[in-house]
Amino acid sequence: MAVGEEEVNQLNLSLIYSKANGATALPVCSSLTGQELKERIRETLDISVDASLLLFFQNGSRNAAKSLVEDAATLAAQGFQDGASVTVKADAQEELPPEVRYAYGGAPTKMSEEQAPEVTKALPVQSMAKYSWADEGEFVCIYISVEGEPEAVQAAGDGKAGQVQVDFGQRSVDLQILGSEREFRLAFRELEGEIVPEECKNRVSAGKRVTLKLKKKNQVTWTRLVRPKMQG
Repeated sequence: MAVGEEEVNQLNLSLIYSKANGATALPVCSSLTGQELKERIRETLDISVDASLLLFFQNGSRNAAKSLVEDAATLAAQGFQDGASVTVKADAQEELPPEVRYAYGGAPTKMSEEQAPEVTKALPVQSMAKYSWADEGEFVCIYISVEGEPEAVQAAGDGKAGQVQVDFGQRSVDLQILGSEREFRLAFRELEGEIVPEECKNRVSAGKRVTLKLKKKNQVTWTRLVRPKMQG
């Protein structure tokens, strides 16, 4: 094998998808790219081409770390092993439930003269309603992808100019992306568990996605991102 070439192997993957009845076996070649794997998975699981996919692979035991599957790299380059499990998230187009959406508009609350700052013309605010999330052990990650929120991801740029601002609370997170013509916003007010604000992070992959990494206070598995609204 020439230097720089990847060894091509047959991989037997196990697909984990919430809408499938148990795990689904998928034999593939390790030379496939992440994007090509997505297309194979769409065909195998009969997922619409309109749905946005995020894939996470895990080698070995259930306690092994999960890694996001990158579109451009081959499975071999990303470290896939035979028998790896692939978690399929086809809910990047998922609408936020009404109880955790931001609601904008209506008459503003009047501030006192002492409180009122001098402001320039405010940008219109657009609520982001498409996202995906995954429990990644010590962290819970929230993904805003270009497939679901193209304008917001474009406005975020590379994040180095302060376009992305995040306020982490003990049980809340508030994301603002400041564009040239509008502000994009996403907020969760009652997370499933408590987080450690000072150890939470955000990462911008220019042109691809914005990722929020929420550090769990307690190492328990989250089965949902937001606690249901109490009826009363």
